[in-house]
Amino acid sequence: SSGINAEYGERKVRKLGEETREMLHGYEAVCKAFGENPKRMEPNEFFKFFTEFFVQFEKVERQIIEEEVQAKKSAVEPLSRDASRELVHEAMLKRAQMQ
Repeated sequence: SSGINAEYGERKVRKLGEETREMLHGYEAVCKAFGENPKRMEPNEFFKFFTEFFVQFEKVERQIIEEEVQAKKSAVEPLSRDASRELVHEAMLKRAQMQ
């Protein structure tokens, strides 16, 4: 029974080692693709750039959306033809009364 557990444990450790090597290889490839030296930069430092970028991107995106909403709220809607005629008519009446 302990032999079976030992074999199982060894397989798990080997698999973990393989996955770790795969992950490190992938990290090195990503660093090199972005012009960084993976031996001089820790993963948390490297990925922090992406985190900061996306935080700033989302902040600017929200700001743009808010500005668009405000612009739409403050935009003057065109008058209907009837409303326009009514305003012109009222202005003409006021002008006639002033004379």
